[in-house]
Amino acid sequence: MSAPRIQRVVIRDLPPVLEPTLFVRPANMAMLGAIGLSLSVQVAGIVQVVAGYGNKVGRFDHASFAVVALLWLLLGSMVFLQRRASLAARFFLLSSVAGSVFLGLGTLSGVNVPDALLYTAGLLLFPPLTFSFVRALDEDRPWRPQELLFFVPQVLLIWPMAQDFVLGHKSLAYKLGLASVAIFLLAATIQAGRSLRTARTPHGAAQMRALLFGLLAGTLPGTVLFVAPLVFLGRLVIITTWQPLIVLLFLIAMSYATLLFEFSEADLIVRQGVVYGVMTLAIVAAYGVLGTVLDANRISVTNPVGGFGFVVVAIAIGAGFAPVRRQAHRFVDWLLYGSSTDRWQLLEELSARLETVMQPQDLEHVLVNDLREALHLHGAFLLRRGQDENYRLQQAACGERSNRRTSIVPQDLTMDSATVDAAFVQTPLPLLLVHARPLLPKQQEPVPARYRAFDRLGVSLAVPLNTRSGLEAVLCLQPKVRHVAFDANDLEVLAPIIRQASAALDNALLFARLDDTVAELKQAYVRMAHEQEVERARLARELHDGTSQELAGMITLTSVLERQIDGDNSAARQTLHLLRQQAEDSYQGVRRSSHALRPVILDGLGLLPALRRFLEQFEQRTHIAVEISATEVGPLSDEVELALFRVAQECMENVRKHSSSATARLRLNRRDGQVTLSVTDAGCGIHTNAEGGIGMIGMRERLAAVGGTLRVESAPEVGARIEALIPLAE
Repeated sequence: MSAPRIQRVVIRDLPPVLEPTLFVRPANMAMLGAIGLSLSVQVAGIVQVVAGYGNKVGRFDHASFAVVALLWLLLGSMVFLQRRASLAARFFLLSSVAGSVFLGLGTLSGVNVPDALLYTAGLLLFPPLTFSFVRALDEDRPWRPQELLFFVPQVLLIWPMAQDFVLGHKSLAYKLGLASVAIFLLAATIQAGRSLRTARTPHGAAQMRALLFGLLAGTLPGTVLFVAPLVFLGRLVIITTWQPLIVLLFLIAMSYATLLFEFSEADLIVRQGVVYGVMTLAIVAAYGVLGTVLDANRISVTNPVGGFGFVVVAIAIGAGFAPVRRQAHRFVDWLLYGSSTDRWQLLEELSARLETVMQPQDLEHVLVNDLREALHLHGAFLLRRGQDENYRLQQAACGERSNRRTSIVPQDLTMDSATVDAAFVQTPLPLLLVHARPLLPKQQEPVPARYRAFDRLGVSLAVPLNTRSGLEAVLCLQPKVRHVAFDANDLEVLAPIIRQASAALDNALLFARLDDTVAELKQAYVRMAHEQEVERARLARELHDGTSQELAGMITLTSVLERQIDGDNSAARQTLHLLRQQAEDSYQGVRRSSHALRPVILDGLGLLPALRRFLEQFEQRTHIAVEISATEVGPLSDEVELALFRVAQECMENVRKHSSSATARLRLNRRDGQVTLSVTDAGCGIHTNAEGGIGMIGMRERLAAVGGTLRVESAPEVGARIEALIPLAE
């Protein structure tokens, strides 16, 4: 998987490496003198070897010592400059000077007294200097002049130990000197462990963790392979050629803790180096075991048994490749971040979540919080475009400010559109701001104006999120907690998230607009239903106050006219009687219609009494026996009561018109945060086409307006059951 295309902006605004003011102080001048002394010793050692002097070693052997010694000195010089000549940097440089002298004269320790003295001084002084460096690196443990006492035993042992090297003796001073080297390195390791436990910031904890790893990498092999055999056995059990390799491993780990930690690609260098190093060691060890077994049994690889063993080892390496790589990654995560979490797994889970459609606020929370956790960031926040085209803070997850590259994000943060456009419109790619340290003061430069607003907020990576309507939001990621820069591996891990984020936001906005549209439709339906009820009430009043009164007057007039007819005019009386009967039927029909249009008892007594009265009238009118089973449902809103009453009316009319059932049952209850009304009959069931009829559609729409649903269960010759469920707000 390739890293995404980005705008990488390198800003050289940090203090320069070669700042002249660093070399003005006398202490720093003394450091430069120590560097010169060490270089002179290196040159003198090379001259002696080329001239044929030395302990009868080959030039290649001395070259390996000399190269590692120069690397040690170079590392010390870079740390001194990179960390701006701080107390810890001075001690590290002095330790590197002593160590490079010791290693550079490793093949010349017994040639003459000057070489022996320089070699012994470097060997005895670099461990206490390393111990002082570890103490000074912890800000809670300032260096005190009393710590000079640590160097007194070492200084007293230089002369007698140097004589032992020249004369080839191994006196008590020789053994004490070697033991002191292991003791001071062990003390430095313990000090690093204590500082790791008491570290106040994740950045400091990560540095101490790497430093502890480096000290262990140098102390344990050096003590086991060199110091212990020389002290207790008086001889080495391995060749001295391994010594530079052990020191080199020590330097690699120390360089990460003190120098590479400041560089943008440090995480990637260490992560890939350790992972591939562990895998290489595992492969070499597997074939080494195979070679040892074959050699012990005097079997050649060309032998069938040997060839079979080679194939078996190759298959085992292939099968164990993924587990070893996974464990190596977990170890690197612990080394860099203090935990063995799998960042790939976390981001895969995040990618899976982005594939689901969610509300914009939920998506913003996922992007900000989950990315901050997966990448171990100081903070992350999201800016969303508003109606005025400016970008406002929508979601933030920020930690405490630990250096000048991070900042607390204000809750009322607003960034004008011109500022955002200046950073992304010309090149709509993720923006990576990298702060670098120039070599010389004249190479310093300020933050470009177009990126200054993001830099003030401590943003290291700003990702534009584009939707159909343009640039909708900007996802801003602050530096990592343990290491400020985003390296190539981070960008590779982020690639699928960056590609998915814009599409996920676009889908979320469409989903939100759909929800808003549905909500508007529901509100419109509620308004329409309310207007319908108002119109029903008006018609009911007109029927009651107008038509009903007119029909009542007509009935009265027919009665009066009947009394006024003289004689035995039976035909006229019969006609008047029929007319009065029709008027009375019309009067009762109008009254029923007016009550059906607006159930007055629903306003006066509530839902349950209104249902009981309606069902009594329904039984009298239709001769269908209705069983009602209801519990007190408590107070309900007018909209919910009216919706349930109208559903009950429609259901009972369906029973009368379509079911051919002589009985029906109505149930009403409130349970588990919802009110339920069901109507059941024992008729012929509901035809499939009827479920899409006007009555069913009307009930569904009326219930949907109050957040409810309608369930229909039906079977031929068994009957039908219609159930309305309305959830109630707490």
